[in-house]
Amino acid sequence: MVESQVAVFVVLLMAAAAVAVLVKLIPIPYVTALALIGALAGVVLHGPAPLHLTRSFILFVLLPGLLFEAGFNLDWRELRESLPPVLVLATVGVLLTAALIALIGRIVLGLALPVAFLLGAMLAATDPVAVVAMFRRLGVPARLATIVEAESLVNDGTGVVLFTIALGITLSGNFEPVGAILRFLQLTLGGAALGFGVGFVLSRLTLRVDDPQVEITFTAIAAYGSYLLGEALHVSGILAVVAAALIMGSYGRTRGMSERTQTAVSAFWDYVAFVLNSLVFLLVGLELPWTGILEHGWAVLAAAGITLLARAISVYGVLGLLRPLGPRLSWRWQHLMVWSGLRGAVAIALALSLGEQTAGDFPLLRTLVYGVVLLSIVVQGLTIGPLSRALLKPDAIDVGDRGP
Repeated sequence: MVESQVAVFVVLLMAAAAVAVLVKLIPIPYVTALALIGALAGVVLHGPAPLHLTRSFILFVLLPGLLFEAGFNLDWRELRESLPPVLVLATVGVLLTAALIALIGRIVLGLALPVAFLLGAMLAATDPVAVVAMFRRLGVPARLATIVEAESLVNDGTGVVLFTIALGITLSGNFEPVGAILRFLQLTLGGAALGFGVGFVLSRLTLRVDDPQVEITFTAIAAYGSYLLGEALHVSGILAVVAAALIMGSYGRTRGMSERTQTAVSAFWDYVAFVLNSLVFLLVGLELPWTGILEHGWAVLAAAGITLLARAISVYGVLGLLRPLGPRLSWRWQHLMVWSGLRGAVAIALALSLGEQTAGDFPLLRTLVYGVVLLSIVVQGLTIGPLSRALLKPDAIDVGDRGP
């Protein structure tokens, strides 16, 4: 069994390397190509692969590494200037998106309200890995790329917290608004506080050590240790990772790491992110439940449309509320933020959390989530490049587009 899993891992790495070379010749996002090739392989091969996605594999192996790499490399100066829209989109925006998906999904798809809220919670968080890579290639304004990436980092945590609460309510049939709000605050604020603490302690240790291997190890401890500690303490492990990454990237790296160490740490996490992204999107494609997707094709298309509509309403609505408080984000930037709201690994992990639940609408929910993730990666992933070029070309940029 172990030998077959290692063999599959090697084959996946070979596929990832081949796709990475291919996308240099064909201008499509790397992860979109991975998902398409994985989906094609899944159709050809039929049957389960020895190495496959599970909730634990995504949440405990893939996600901490991906989140840490993104948070560690965020430009703190850009993030500080963009903090209000990022935080509001990742909290109020996520709640609004989940509620809209639930309410419209109940009407269009005929889901029971608690189940519809589960669907909303699973699809509320964004995963713009493909988009950010494309933004960098196209030279999209750094602030816009930072907002999109930072929002996805934080809303992963709030989305998982919201799902945890929604699943508990669905299974128990008992909803207490005050208790749900307190639980939400405990998970989010507790996770962020824990991550800041872990990141600060490990950053202080880097001040006393000048050894690239040891300091790389500190960052790995921050990524996976903060997640495990957060889960053990019943706070958000995802937000703990993000907070630890931000502290180590903005404080530990600049104050405690030599130039040699910074280069080594960056190279290490770049490769980790490459491997983890390759695995997750290839495996998502391989494990698509094609029978269910084809059987419920209209429902999958409707769910994808509902998710995109909810994203649009939340982005335009939330940013509209912020407009009197400071410089506005231009309409063109907002259009790109809506279209860049792909769904990915977090949504799949939450769908897999329903794996033991086979009654009622839960199997349909898993199918809908897989279908929405595939459509967003393929349709939005393939079109975000042309849309960016059209909206941000020099003769299409107004004063507001040049940056608030």
